[in-house]
Amino acid sequence: MLSSLGIAVSIAALTAILGLSASNQADVLADLDAQGANLVVVTPVVGVDGDAAELPSSAPAMVARMPAVESVAVLRSVPREMHAYRNDLVPAGESNGLTVAAVDPGYFAAVGAEFGAGESFGEAGRALPEVVLGHEAARLLGVDLLGVDPLGVDPLGVDHAAQRIWVGSEWYAVSGILDPRPRVAGLDTSVLLGDAWAEQRLWSDHDASHIISLTMRVRAESLDTVRRMLAPTVDPSNPRTVSVSNPSALVATRAIVDDSMSVLVAGLAAVALLVGAIGIANTMVVAVLERRGEIGLRRALGARANHIARQFLLECIVLSGVGGIVGWAAGAVVVGVATTVNGQVFVLPLASAALFPGVAVIVGVLAGLQPATRAARVPPTTALKAG
Repeated sequence: MLSSLGIAVSIAALTAILGLSASNQADVLADLDAQGANLVVVTPVVGVDGDAAELPSSAPAMVARMPAVESVAVLRSVPREMHAYRNDLVPAGESNGLTVAAVDPGYFAAVGAEFGAGESFGEAGRALPEVVLGHEAARLLGVDLLGVDPLGVDPLGVDHAAQRIWVGSEWYAVSGILDPRPRVAGLDTSVLLGDAWAEQRLWSDHDASHIISLTMRVRAESLDTVRRMLAPTVDPSNPRTVSVSNPSALVATRAIVDDSMSVLVAGLAAVALLVGAIGIANTMVVAVLERRGEIGLRRALGARANHIARQFLLECIVLSGVGGIVGWAAGAVVVGVATTVNGQVFVLPLASAALFPGVAVIVGVLAGLQPATRAARVPPTTALKAG
């Protein structure tokens, strides 16, 4: 039991070091992804005449079918003459350069936008005269953060009319205000309407809304592949009219951090493996040498050298295997508790479940076989005296 416990401690330490290092790496990369490191934006190319090309209406569905694309956010245009104002008395030219566009309710989650006040207009609000404002847009339009409450009640519990702004030629209720420093450029100064409302009320039969941009969240390991395939996927007939870019400068940072931490994790795992192997070898060598008296007694009773070797070989396999499995389980528990307490992502490569107990068995056999074979060759009288 003590020999198996010593092996279990070595494997538990090895598992914990690998799991905690990998979990820390995953947590750092997840934070970078949350900041927009895995976002890709597709926009139409602007020609020499200043007019942008038109992306096909089928582009969002085509992009969503790509296996590595986790979500797609569509930003649609509204009529060019539509601008947002604080009220209907503001002169038409004083629009503060705010961008008015239409989105579906899932847009905000897809681009990682968070709300400082209120909430998204939702499935019902997408067909109503409601807007979501960027933080800077809300400031320029004089909308109070504390006054935006989806329940229509202010912090003191007093009912109040929903805050409104003048967009185009009618009033729109403010549903929510985004946090500052969004992950997508231009979102801070945007006034966003529901796509269903824009389609039904703002565009005539002979004209329709256009896709301004597609913002998609992509699995980080497939980012380069997706970027190469996006243009022909969005517009197979004319991929040169499609511009693909990363809105965040964190992409290069993420790659550097990923490479550096992968090397660190591999180095820690190698050191832990070496230390664990030495610990296992020491345990098995001591376990064999301390039983030389037993070996001598068995030899005196007629056991041959190969019988002794087979016995200790079997014991090494059983003790190392049990210690390896118990140690891996204990290490996994340590990683689970530590990541839960620290609020990190639990990561422990599944390959370690077979690798580490296997390492324990191999090292235990190699460490115990040579001393057992050597002790078995000692004359019985000598072994009994040593024991």
